Amino acid sequence: MALIEKTGSNIELIIADFRREHSIRDWELNYKIIKKPSKGIFGLFANKTAVVRFDLPELGERAANFLSQLLTKMGIQYKKVHSQTKGKTAFLEITGSQDSGLLIGKNGYMLETLQYMINRIFESDRGLDRIYLDVDGYRQRREAQFLNQFKPIFKKVRETGNPQTLEPLNAGDRRTIHRYVEQDKSLRTLTIGEGENKRIVVFSAKQKESEVLSQTKKQLKPQPQGKKPAPKAVAKPRQEKDATPKKQSQARKPQFKRKTGGGE
Repeated sequence: MALIEKTGSNIELIIADFRREHSIRDWELNYKIIKKPSKGIFGLFANKTAVVRFDLPELGERAANFLSQLLTKMGIQYKKVHSQTKGKTAFLEITGSQDSGLLIGKNGYMLETLQYMINRIFESDRGLDRIYLDVDGYRQRREAQFLNQFKPIFKKVRETGNPQTLEPLNAGDRRTIHRYVEQDKSLRTLTIGEGENKRIVVFSAKQKESEVLSQTKKQLKPQPQGKKPAPKAVAKPRQEKDATPKKQSQARKPQFKRKTGGGE
């Protein structure tokens, strides 16, 4: 948490400027008026400068404060909300809650919903890229079990330097892999595909994304199948000019001439 003093001729304007400068919301404001402007006596000894001291928490602390207020309004009992910031990523963890099952939900659905909402609240803050939320180490245990199946693939990329494309995964599982690989300076990830067919490509940090995308397209390109034999031509029956059979002309009977003259 940082202490910041602001001066001006009007206390209300000082507070408004501070809120706008640091994207502070009403429920986050914490300040103390050090000096008020005074008119003096008969216009003499007037002091037109006001001084206000603000407590400016780190972004991770601000997210933790918001979560604490949210849990209180929900009637959720908990011991503490821990906050840790690494770079532009904040990690929040709710500990000592008797309602951990409710906060986690079936297959972590409630936990994902809370995490999504907190990220939307602070998405306009440039100093913070993403916020991860956990309850009593649930996500850590689940992620460790989930990542075990991909560790041989990560090892293969490190050893061979060849990118590997994973099977389609949902958004939560993709985030888990992205976050895990971020901690490994020798690897990087990118996402390809759309909708339910989104995949993660794990590749060496020494490669360029353009090069990886080119290789990946070739790998995913469907292989041409063998040529199918051309269908045999089927002889069409001759079309009769006239379906009605013609009457055959009667055969002409041979005529015998009677011989004249002597008998046989």
